[in-house]
Amino acid sequence: MFVLIVGRDLERRSELAETLAQLGLEWKVEWVGETAEAMALLEGRGVDVIAVDGGEARGVDLLRRAREKHPQAVRLLLLPPGAEPSASAIDIAHRHLGLPLQAGALVEAVEGIGELFEVLDNPDLKAKVGAIAQLPPAPDTYLAISKALADPNVGAAQVVQMLSRDPALVAKVLRVCNSAFFSGGRPVADLKAAVVRLGLETLRRVVLAAEALSANNGPEAEAIRRRAFFASQLAGRLLPGPSAEMASTAALLAELGRLLPGFRDARGGDGQASYADAGAWLLGLWGLPMPIVEGVAFHLQPARSRQRGFWIPGAVHVAHALVGGIALDEAWLDAAGLRDKLPEWQRLAGKLADLETA
Repeated sequence: MFVLIVGRDLERRSELAETLAQLGLEWKVEWVGETAEAMALLEGRGVDVIAVDGGEARGVDLLRRAREKHPQAVRLLLLPPGAEPSASAIDIAHRHLGLPLQAGALVEAVEGIGELFEVLDNPDLKAKVGAIAQLPPAPDTYLAISKALADPNVGAAQVVQMLSRDPALVAKVLRVCNSAFFSGGRPVADLKAAVVRLGLETLRRVVLAAEALSANNGPEAEAIRRRAFFASQLAGRLLPGPSAEMASTAALLAELGRLLPGFRDARGGDGQASYADAGAWLLGLWGLPMPIVEGVAFHLQPARSRQRGFWIPGAVHVAHALVGGIALDEAWLDAAGLRDKLPEWQRLAGKLADLETA
C-alpha cells in the first residue's frame, strides 16, 4: 500500500513506522512538503491513501485531483485543533483527522474506510440491488444546493430561487416545515419563511428528506419518515461542530434502504446484506460525503466502524435506538466507555419528544 502524506511540519516518521511494524502492515509511506510535488506524484504513479494538511493553499485541489486520478484511494484531510472543514472538503475527503497527525488515528481511518468499501462490495448486496428494476433517482436539488452553498457568495435568496423551479418539491418542503418537528405551532406559508425559521443547513436537510424519503407512501413509509426526522434532530445534538450536520443527515437517511424492494426488514448477518448496507450503497451512488455513507452503513452495528471514540455511526445508532427503531447495542456502549452518557442522551430524547407532542 502506497501512502502519500502532504504538508509541512507533519513528519512523525518514527512513530508511524513503529506502529506499522507492530501491526504488521506493509505500507510504503512518502512525506511531501509541497502540493506541487504531490501533484506530480499523483500523475506519475498509483496512490492508495493520500492525507493532506488542510492548511495548504491547494490542499482541496490536491484531494480533488486524487479523486479523479485514483478514485479508489482513501482521501484524508488533516486539520488543526478547532478548525472546521469547508463545504468542498466535506464533499471530497473520506474523513477528517486532527493535527498533529497520530499514527494510530491514521491507521484506524485507513482500515475503517477499507472496511466500508468491503461492506459496499458485498456480493449479496450487489445481487439484490441489481435485481431492482428502478432505483430511486438522485436528490438532484439537494446536491445542487449543496454545491451552491460551497460558494460563500450564495445566500438564502439564491436557494429559494433554485427550489422555486420545482413546485412539487416546494409543497413537500413546506409540508415538512409545518410538521411538529419544525413548526413550533406556527405555520410556514412560503420558502422565505422556511429559510428564516430553519436556516440554510437545516433547510438543505429538509430538501434531502423531501426528495429521498417521499417516493414511497403507506403507513410503514410514514413511520420511517417520522423516525428519520426525530432521530436526525437528536443525532445532531450528540456531536459537536461540523460532525453534527453530518450526523443529522446520516440519521435522516439511516432507514433509506428499507424503502428499497427486498430490504425492508433485512438486518444482515451471515454474508447477507442489511437495509443499512443497501441505503449506504445508494448514498454512495448518489455521491453523498463518505462520513454520511459510513454513518448509515454502520448504524445497526456501530462496533463495525473502526473510528476511535464516539463519532457519526455511534451518534446515528444511539439516536435511532432512543427513537425506538432499533435495539441499543449494550456491548458496544460499554466497550466504548459511553454508559455514563446514556442518561443524558435519554433526557435529551425526552425533551425532543415533548417538543414534538406540544
